[in-house]
Amino acid sequence: MDASVQDVMTARLFFRAAFPVMKVPLNDDPKMKKLFENLTGKVQFCANNGAEKIGCYLTFDNGEFTVTEGFCEHPEITMQFSSVAKMNTMLTGGVALPKIRGFRNFRLLLNFFKLMMSLKLMMPTANPKDPQKRYLKVKMSLYMVTTALSVFNKLGDSRMKEWTSKQPDRIYQFTVEPYDGENGIAAYLRVKAGKTKAGRGVYKRRRPFVHFRFNTVDGAIKVLQKEVEFVEAVEKNCVSIDGSPEYASQLNDMMAVLQGMMT
Repeated sequence: MDASVQDVMTARLFFRAAFPVMKVPLNDDPKMKKLFENLTGKVQFCANNGAEKIGCYLTFDNGEFTVTEGFCEHPEITMQFSSVAKMNTMLTGGVALPKIRGFRNFRLLLNFFKLMMSLKLMMPTANPKDPQKRYLKVKMSLYMVTTALSVFNKLGDSRMKEWTSKQPDRIYQFTVEPYDGENGIAAYLRVKAGKTKAGRGVYKRRRPFVHFRFNTVDGAIKVLQKEVEFVEAVEKNCVSIDGSPEYASQLNDMMAVLQGMMT
């Protein structure tokens, strides 16, 4: 049976927005970085969708990492789900087991599972105590949500298309204070006449139309985990907003839709 449009869109959001942020722990977590520094191979992730399949593959090459939507020839490991819904169940934190091929590549398989577990840091229920993991949670979450917003638009969601179509060239910037460049946390969404592009760091060629400034990593976590509602977060200085409060609220609503789909 074919998956619903919503299920396919959710899966593609994971392929194109969530999986790529695995690069953050691969770069910033010394233990994770060491696991993959001398490892090569491809991992195919896929699900049946009626007579067809949807999927993506992850390429590991001595510390380098890419995610490509689609299928590759001769992957070292294949993780195949019987349906898109079951794959989404696992990706959103539920229990659903894939059929796995490639147990002979046990080291790659084991390390891949460890890397997959890092995605759970972005779950609203994840509240790590370790400062490094809290940093990773916020960085991964902001990278993911800005990318997901852009992908949501490119996949044709009518709400997102309507919201972006009426806007000129605008930057929606997210920054965690204190921001110190290379070691800081920042991401942005660029919107221009119906088109969108997500980026890392601070956009420097245009002043932000809306700038979300989180006071600290801890303040960002309170907002990301919905410990405080958006208005309350502003009142408590967990986040300050420079620019249009109306459009900031609208963007927050879009982020809530995505969170509902991906958690």
